[in-house]
Amino acid sequence: MRIGILGGSFNPVHNGHLEIARNVLDSGIVENIWLLPSSFHPLKNHSICLSFEQRLHLLKDAVAGLPQCFVFDYDNQGDAPSFTAVLLQKLENRFPEIEFYFIIGYDIIPELNRWYNYPWLRDNARFIIINRPGNYDLSAADFLKNKQFVEMAPQDISSSEIRELVTTGKSINGLVPPQVEQEIISLYHNT
Repeated sequence: MRIGILGGSFNPVHNGHLEIARNVLDSGIVENIWLLPSSFHPLKNHSICLSFEQRLHLLKDAVAGLPQCFVFDYDNQGDAPSFTAVLLQKLENRFPEIEFYFIIGYDIIPELNRWYNYPWLRDNARFIIINRPGNYDLSAADFLKNKQFVEMAPQDISSSEIRELVTTGKSINGLVPPQVEQEIISLYHNT
């Protein structure tokens, strides 16, 4: 079985995340998508972040009814940084019969060499790379041993934009799944 891993802080989950999952599934590269929120992202600011449990709950509600999409807490490291290489090795040891593909956007490629245990990722991880709005230097992707590209309409939605809209009282309608919109407003308006 082939599984796509869509990780991140999901701070909060938004329609861009779900559109990525749909497009990767439509590509046929993987059979299912596992969405794995991280407890602590080593390269992001965490001053405005809901608890892991709150983000996990929102994510589960957001994908409810989406076949082939599942949410797990496998990347909950508590207060320790969440490293992709560690996560993938842990998953491969636990599920040796599964081929895991880590989903990233074009915008991540220039910083890949800063990731923990980059040599292992470069040589061993399977990547699915999604296009993002903007122009990015993709030459770093040349060094990845196992990569596939999925083209889709670029999603110009970010979690930071959604947080900003909520804190300023502006609408997030159409940016987040409708079943979690009110809860996102309530949770982030109070942060």
